[in-house]
Amino acid sequence: MKLAATDFDGTFAPHRQPVPASNIEAVAKWQAAGHKFGICTGRGLSLIEFELKKYPALHPDYLVCNNGAVVVNNKREFLASLCLPQETVKGLLRMSLVRQTKNPMRLLTETDMYLLDTGSTIEFGLVIPMETLSFAEAEAMEKVVQISMRCESVEEAEAVTAEVTKNYPDLIGNINRNYIDFNLKEANKRDGLRRLLKVTGWQPEETLFIGDDQNDLPAVKYFHGYTVETAEPFMKEAATKVYSSVGDMLLAHL
Repeated sequence: MKLAATDFDGTFAPHRQPVPASNIEAVAKWQAAGHKFGICTGRGLSLIEFELKKYPALHPDYLVCNNGAVVVNNKREFLASLCLPQETVKGLLRMSLVRQTKNPMRLLTETDMYLLDTGSTIEFGLVIPMETLSFAEAEAMEKVVQISMRCESVEEAEAVTAEVTKNYPDLIGNINRNYIDFNLKEANKRDGLRRLLKVTGWQPEETLFIGDDQNDLPAVKYFHGYTVETAEPFMKEAATKVYSSVGDMLLAHL
Protein backbone atom coordinates (compact mmCIF):
# COMPACT_ATOMS: atom_id res chain seq x y z
CA MET A 1 0.00 0.00 0.00
CA LYS A 2 1.16 3.50 -0.88
CA LEU A 3 -0.17 6.73 0.61
CA ALA A 4 -0.64 9.99 -1.28
CA ALA A 5 -1.35 13.39 0.24
CA THR A 6 -2.04 16.57 -1.68
CA ASP A 7 -2.49 20.19 -0.79
CA PHE A 8 -5.83 21.44 -2.12
CA ASP A 9 -5.69 25.12 -3.15
CA GLY A 10 -3.20 25.70 -5.93
CA THR A 11 -2.23 22.04 -6.12
CA PHE A 12 -5.15 19.60 -6.42
CA ALA A 13 -7.36 22.49 -7.54
CA PRO A 14 -5.50 25.10 -9.60
CA HIS A 15 -6.00 28.64 -8.28
CA ARG A 16 -9.49 29.98 -9.00
CA GLN A 17 -10.29 26.85 -10.99
CA PRO A 18 -12.21 23.65 -10.23
CA VAL A 19 -10.48 20.34 -9.63
CA PRO A 20 -9.62 18.89 -13.06
CA ALA A 21 -11.55 15.74 -13.97
CA SER A 22 -8.20 14.10 -14.78
CA ASN A 23 -7.15 14.46 -11.13
CA ILE A 24 -10.33 12.81 -9.88
CA GLU A 25 -9.96 9.98 -12.41
CA ALA A 26 -6.36 9.42 -11.33
CA VAL A 27 -7.43 9.26 -7.66
CA ALA A 28 -9.99 6.56 -8.55
CA LYS A 29 -7.31 4.49 -10.30
CA TRP A 30 -4.95 5.01 -7.35
CA GLN A 31 -7.52 3.83 -4.81
CA ALA A 32 -8.63 0.93 -7.02
CA ALA A 33 -5.03 -0.29 -6.88
CA GLY A 34 -5.31 -0.49 -3.08
CA HIS A 35 -3.55 2.76 -2.23
CA LYS A 36 -4.66 5.54 0.16
CA PHE A 37 -5.41 9.10 -0.92
CA GLY A 38 -6.08 12.18 1.18
CA ILE A 39 -6.09 15.95 1.22
CA CYS A 40 -3.73 17.90 3.45
CA THR A 41 -4.93 21.49 3.67
CA GLY A 42 -4.89 24.69 5.64
CA ARG A 43 -8.67 24.77 5.32
CA GLY A 44 -10.82 23.80 8.26
CA LEU A 45 -13.01 20.72 8.13
CA SER A 46 -16.22 22.61 7.30
CA LEU A 47 -14.58 24.53 4.45
CA ILE A 48 -12.90 21.57 2.76
CA GLU A 49 -16.12 19.56 3.10
CA PHE A 50 -17.99 22.46 1.46
CA GLU A 51 -15.60 22.20 -1.48
CA LEU A 52 -15.60 18.40 -1.73
CA LYS A 53 -19.40 18.30 -2.08
CA LYS A 54 -18.87 19.65 -5.59
CA TYR A 55 -17.09 16.41 -6.52
CA PRO A 56 -19.29 13.40 -5.64
CA ALA A 57 -16.90 11.00 -7.39
CA LEU A 58 -14.07 11.98 -5.03
CA HIS A 59 -13.77 9.96 -1.81
CA PRO A 60 -10.62 10.76 0.21
CA ASP A 61 -9.49 8.11 2.69
CA TYR A 62 -8.58 10.85 5.17
CA LEU A 63 -8.36 14.61 5.59
CA VAL A 64 -5.60 16.53 7.34
CA CYS A 65 -7.10 19.97 8.02
CA ASN A 66 -5.98 23.25 9.59
CA ASN A 67 -2.37 22.65 8.52
CA GLY A 68 -2.23 19.41 10.50
CA ALA A 69 -4.16 20.47 13.61
CA VAL A 70 -7.15 18.25 12.78
CA VAL A 71 -7.05 14.75 11.28
CA VAL A 72 -10.18 12.77 10.33
CA ASN A 73 -10.80 9.45 8.60
CA ASN A 74 -13.08 8.70 5.65
CA LYS A 75 -16.08 8.61 8.03
CA ARG A 76 -15.03 12.07 9.29
CA GLU A 77 -14.26 10.67 12.74
CA PHE A 78 -11.61 12.65 14.61
CA LEU A 79 -8.25 10.90 14.81
CA ALA A 80 -6.25 13.84 16.17
CA SER A 81 -6.84 17.43 17.22
CA LEU A 82 -4.51 20.17 18.47
CA CYS A 83 -6.49 22.94 20.17
CA LEU A 84 -4.97 26.26 21.19
CA PRO A 85 -4.81 26.91 24.95
CA GLN A 86 -7.56 29.32 26.02
CA GLU A 87 -5.03 31.83 27.34
CA THR A 88 -3.19 31.81 24.02
CA VAL A 89 -6.43 32.52 22.14
CA LYS A 90 -7.24 35.41 24.47
CA GLY A 91 -3.72 36.80 24.34
CA LEU A 92 -3.43 36.70 20.58
CA LEU A 93 -6.84 38.33 20.11
CA ARG A 94 -5.86 41.11 22.54
CA MET A 95 -2.61 42.00 20.74
CA SER A 96 -2.75 45.57 19.44
CA LEU A 97 -1.84 44.58 15.88
CA VAL A 98 -4.84 42.22 15.91
CA ARG A 99 -7.31 44.57 17.63
CA GLN A 100 -6.34 47.45 15.35
CA THR A 101 -6.24 45.55 12.07
CA LYS A 102 -8.75 46.12 9.30
CA ASN A 103 -7.71 42.87 7.66
CA PRO A 104 -10.38 40.16 7.55
CA MET A 105 -9.86 37.43 10.15
CA ARG A 106 -11.37 34.02 10.90
CA LEU A 107 -11.49 31.78 13.94
CA LEU A 108 -11.77 28.03 13.42
CA THR A 109 -12.81 25.40 15.92
CA GLU A 110 -12.53 21.66 15.29
CA THR A 111 -15.74 21.69 13.26
CA ASP A 112 -16.82 25.27 12.53
CA MET A 113 -15.56 28.55 11.13
CA TYR A 114 -16.38 32.14 12.08
CA LEU A 115 -15.54 35.64 10.89
CA LEU A 116 -14.07 38.08 13.41
CA ASP A 117 -15.57 41.55 13.50
CA THR A 118 -12.50 43.61 12.54
CA GLY A 119 -14.57 46.17 10.66
CA SER A 120 -13.00 44.99 7.42
CA THR A 121 -14.69 45.86 4.15
CA ILE A 122 -12.53 43.27 2.37
CA GLU A 123 -13.95 39.84 1.67
CA PHE A 124 -11.97 36.92 3.08
CA GLY A 125 -12.38 35.30 -0.31
CA LEU A 126 -14.62 32.43 0.81
CA VAL A 127 -18.11 31.71 -0.45
CA ILE A 128 -19.23 29.65 2.54
CA PRO A 129 -21.55 31.59 4.90
CA MET A 130 -19.99 32.36 8.28
CA GLU A 131 -21.34 33.78 11.53
CA THR A 132 -19.54 36.91 12.72
CA LEU A 133 -18.11 37.01 16.24
CA SER A 134 -17.10 39.99 18.35
CA PHE A 135 -13.65 39.76 19.89
CA ALA A 136 -15.25 39.09 23.28
CA GLU A 137 -17.26 36.22 21.83
CA ALA A 138 -14.18 34.87 20.07
CA GLU A 139 -12.18 34.86 23.31
CA ALA A 140 -14.82 32.62 24.89
CA MET A 141 -14.81 30.02 22.11
CA GLU A 142 -13.65 26.50 22.96
CA LYS A 143 -11.71 23.95 20.91
CA VAL A 144 -10.11 26.64 18.75
CA VAL A 145 -7.57 25.10 16.38
CA GLN A 146 -6.75 28.07 14.15
CA ILE A 147 -6.92 31.86 13.88
CA SER A 148 -6.42 33.23 10.37
CA MET A 149 -5.78 36.61 8.78
CA ARG A 150 -5.83 37.79 5.19
CA CYS A 151 -3.09 40.39 4.74
CA GLU A 152 -2.52 42.80 1.88
CA SER A 153 0.75 41.16 0.84
CA VAL A 154 3.11 38.29 1.56
CA GLU A 155 5.46 40.78 3.21
CA GLU A 156 2.76 41.92 5.63
CA ALA A 157 1.87 38.30 6.38
CA GLU A 158 5.50 37.57 7.24
CA ALA A 159 5.76 40.68 9.45
CA VAL A 160 2.55 39.87 11.35
CA THR A 161 3.70 36.27 11.80
CA ALA A 162 7.05 37.40 13.20
CA GLU A 163 5.36 39.69 15.76
CA VAL A 164 2.79 37.11 16.89
CA THR A 165 5.24 34.22 17.20
CA LYS A 166 7.69 36.44 19.11
CA ASN A 167 5.00 36.93 21.76
CA TYR A 168 3.61 33.39 21.51
CA PRO A 169 6.46 31.00 20.68
CA ASP A 170 4.11 28.02 21.02
CA LEU A 171 2.39 29.20 17.81
CA ILE A 172 3.40 28.93 14.19
CA GLY A 173 2.22 31.11 11.34
CA ASN A 174 1.46 28.85 8.38
CA ILE A 175 1.66 31.23 5.41
CA ASN A 176 -0.02 30.58 2.06
CA ARG A 177 0.53 33.59 -0.17
CA ASN A 178 -0.96 36.58 1.73
CA TYR A 179 -2.94 34.42 4.18
CA ILE A 180 -1.71 33.41 7.64
CA ASP A 181 -3.04 30.54 9.72
CA PHE A 182 -1.93 30.62 13.35
CA ASN A 183 -1.81 27.12 14.81
CA LEU A 184 0.08 25.36 17.56
CA LYS A 185 3.69 24.84 16.52
CA GLU A 186 3.11 21.09 16.23
CA ALA A 187 0.37 21.76 13.66
CA ASN A 188 1.97 21.59 10.26
CA LYS A 189 1.28 19.34 7.32
CA ARG A 190 4.39 17.23 7.89
CA ASP A 191 3.47 16.40 11.48
CA GLY A 192 -0.22 16.08 10.63
CA LEU A 193 0.63 13.27 8.24
CA ARG A 194 2.94 11.69 10.79
CA ARG A 195 0.11 11.74 13.34
CA LEU A 196 -2.20 10.14 10.77
CA LEU A 197 0.25 7.29 10.22
CA LYS A 198 0.73 6.81 13.95
CA VAL A 199 -2.95 6.66 14.93
CA THR A 200 -4.03 4.51 11.97
CA GLY A 201 -1.07 2.17 12.14
CA TRP A 202 -0.71 2.44 8.38
CA GLN A 203 2.75 1.52 7.14
CA PRO A 204 2.88 2.59 3.49
CA GLU A 205 5.75 1.37 1.37
CA GLU A 206 5.85 4.87 -0.07
CA THR A 207 4.41 8.22 1.08
CA LEU A 208 3.84 10.83 -1.61
CA PHE A 209 3.26 14.47 -0.73
CA ILE A 210 2.65 17.30 -3.18
CA GLY A 211 2.10 21.00 -2.46
CA ASP A 212 2.78 24.44 -3.88
CA ASP A 213 3.47 27.01 -1.15
CA GLN A 214 5.23 27.84 2.14
CA ASN A 215 2.90 25.83 4.38
CA ASP A 216 3.68 22.75 2.27
CA LEU A 217 7.45 23.13 2.48
CA PRO A 218 8.15 21.12 5.69
CA ALA A 219 6.20 18.14 4.31
CA VAL A 220 7.85 18.40 0.89
CA LYS A 221 11.27 18.34 2.53
CA TYR A 222 10.49 15.56 5.03
CA PHE A 223 8.77 13.20 2.59
CA HIS A 224 11.04 14.12 -0.35
CA GLY A 225 7.87 15.33 -1.97
CA TYR A 226 6.74 17.03 -5.12
CA THR A 227 5.28 20.26 -6.44
CA VAL A 228 3.37 21.54 -9.47
CA GLU A 229 4.50 23.67 -12.39
CA THR A 230 2.61 26.73 -11.11
CA ALA A 231 4.53 26.77 -7.79
CA GLU A 232 7.06 29.43 -6.85
CA PRO A 233 10.76 28.76 -7.63
CA PHE A 234 11.63 28.01 -3.97
CA MET A 235 9.15 25.13 -3.99
CA LYS A 236 10.54 23.73 -7.21
CA GLU A 237 14.04 23.86 -5.74
CA ALA A 238 12.90 21.91 -2.65
CA ALA A 239 10.85 19.32 -4.53
CA THR A 240 12.15 15.98 -5.73
CA LYS A 241 10.22 16.46 -8.97
CA VAL A 242 7.81 18.93 -10.56
CA TYR A 243 4.58 17.53 -12.02
CA SER A 244 2.01 19.22 -14.23
CA SER A 245 -0.77 17.95 -11.94
CA VAL A 246 -1.54 15.74 -8.95
CA GLY A 247 -3.07 13.21 -11.32
CA ASP A 248 0.21 12.91 -13.21
CA MET A 249 2.06 12.25 -9.95
CA LEU A 250 -0.38 9.52 -8.93
CA LEU A 251 -0.27 7.76 -12.29
CA ALA A 252 3.53 7.89 -12.34
CA HIS A 253 3.66 6.00 -9.02
CA LEU A 254 1.00 3.35 -9.63
